[in-house]
Amino acid sequence: MAIELKRESFMAIVAVAWADGRMSRDEAAGLSLAAKKCGLSAEDVAAIDDAAKNGGVSLDNFDSTGLSGWEKALTYAIAAWLARLDGVVDATERESLKVLGKALDLPPHKLVSAGAAAFDVACLPGGHRPEKYDFAELEKRLREKLPSLAE
Repeated sequence: MAIELKRESFMAIVAVAWADGRMSRDEAAGLSLAAKKCGLSAEDVAAIDDAAKNGGVSLDNFDSTGLSGWEKALTYAIAAWLARLDGVVDATERESLKVLGKALDLPPHKLVSAGAAAFDVACLPGGHRPEKYDFAELEKRLREKLPSLAE
């Protein structure tokens, strides 16, 4: 099963990635790859790429009510992975992940599990490189860690 995620989730992920005031090339490449792997249209991917390049996206208007529990967990997992991609998760990124977690309205233990699934996959050989990140494995790990959210 291919993982799917909405454009709105990716815009929230962009906001988390820009929390430290910049987005590295690896972060932007990882975000673009994730958007493609999650089945977004070319138009949506282009909008996400533009937001990744230029910033200016905020979590203030992010509304997660239209997302399933699975989509919420996947949104958080990808954001957690992307925040770690440059090798440093600073205080502003940690705070931004907390804000995202609150907006997603998932219990703290589910957010921890989603972040742990992303970290597990990032630790696989080459998993720290965007082009090597295994989104199918992320889906598998999320299903193992959060079976109640799997559809």
